[in-house]
This record gives sequence, C-alpha cells and structure tokens, in this order.
Amino acid sequence: MALTILSILAIACGQAAPTASPTRPVPTTQPLIQQAAPIQQPTASNVVVLRNQGGAMEGHTPRGFQGMGTGLFAGDNLNPRFPDGDGVQMFLTFDLSAVPAGKVVSAVLRSDKALVRGTPFKDLGALWAEEIHYSRFSSALWNLEAHDGGAHCVFATSPSGPFQCGLAETVQRSLNDSYSLAQFRLLLDRAGDGDGVPDMVAFFISNSNTNQPGIFELEVTIEPAG
Repeated sequence: MALTILSILAIACGQAAPTASPTRPVPTTQPLIQQAAPIQQPTASNVVVLRNQGGAMEGHTPRGFQGMGTGLFAGDNLNPRFPDGDGVQMFLTFDLSAVPAGKVVSAVLRSDKALVRGTPFKDLGALWAEEIHYSRFSSALWNLEAHDGGAHCVFATSPSGPFQCGLAETVQRSLNDSYSLAQFRLLLDRAGDGDGVPDMVAFFISNSNTNQPGIFELEVTIEPAG
C-alpha cells in the first residue's frame, strides 16, 4: 500500500506542469491621428505714406467768385479787400503711382502744419475733406461740384486738432478706375459770417503763401491682392 502511494506521488511529481502558450495581444483599432490643418497666417499689409504734390496742382479759390491763389487756406476774410462774408477753399493732389494693387484697408489724410486765426470752427463750422477730380488747378475750380458719389469726411472740428480723417473709398475708387491721383477739396461748413474778422485755417511749412510737398500726408494701408 505504501509502495503504491509512493509510486503515485512519484508519477505526480514527475509530470511537467502545463505551460501556457504566449498570449498574443488583441489588435485594437486606435483612432487615426489627423494632422491639424495649417494655420493661415494673416497677410502682411503694405503701408505707403504719400505727400501732397504741392506746386501747380494745388492752391485755393474763393467760394463765391472766380479767382485763385497758391496758399492752402480755408475760411473767410482772407485779406482786407476780400468780399465780406465770402470765403476760400483749398485743393490737394496726391500721386498714387507708388500704391500697389490690392484692397485699400485705410487711407488717412492728415497734417500737423495747421495755423488757426480767429474762430473758424465756432463761426463757420467743421472743416471737411471731399473727393474731387480735376486735370489742372485753376481759378475755374471755384464752383466745381464734388465728385459724383465721392467720399467725404470731417477733417477737423477744433483749433487744437486733430487734423485728419479717413478717405479709403477715394483711393480705392481711383485704383479701380486706373485714375492715378487722389484729389481733395477742404472747406468749412459756411463760406463766411459777415463780421469782417478773418476766421482762417492755414496749412504751411514756412511761408503761408507757398504750398509745397509734405504739408499734408496720405497714409494708405493696402492688403495685397491674392
């Protein structure tokens, strides 16, 4: 009996334990990692600062009769011989040939060369800039109509400024129409007040009777085409 038990134990101890076959990992369906779409960088804008042309393409005219002068003035009673109650207006021209093609984001007309005499903003109202077209400056512009559908903006309302406003539509229209110039007339709400006292806004660098490049600037920001 004892021999039988020992034989059974020997057989049991001599049997090799069953070995488990290697476990193969079950393939999992991982979601595909999608590449992020490239971020579109904003297109850099071009900024071009233009100076007014000065010279023969600019000056002032009376508002009530034909005449002209070279200074850049707006207001009334320009001199003692000027008709009381009448005023003057000024004309500016900018060459757009340096402006690249594209969308005009902004176009700011500005000047830091203003000298105010009297009380033009109190007596004659705001100073406006409006879009016009002319082939040459002359006394015939005294009663020129504003450009049909043209832009306009308030350039100044106070003797302390600022003297600036936006006219992007004017520049865009000129570029679209292949018109190489941006041109503006600056004038106050009313021609004069009849009090015999000069109320003037003059723009100049050294001599008020001389217009020259750089009295006004037109800063144009362009978003390049394409």
